[in-house]
Amino acid sequence: MGAVVKFNPVVVGDGFRFDPDQILEAAKGKGFVNLVIVGELPDGGDLWVSGMANAGESLIMIERAKLQIIK
Repeated sequence: MGAVVKFNPVVVGDGFRFDPDQILEAAKGKGFVNLVIVGELPDGGDLWVSGMANAGESLIMIERAKLQIIK
């Protein structure tokens, strides 16, 4: 059985959001081998997903990202 990881969220500020254009601009030229972008649209929760990896690779990257977020 896997280890239990405690989630310790970092509070930035009530309602604070990073500018998505700045995040994407900072990512340019990094030489990514695979890339998955997930964004939530303002229409009530629909997700926009795009990337250069296939579905399986994308899911693995999302799971790895989830682990990185909670550690």
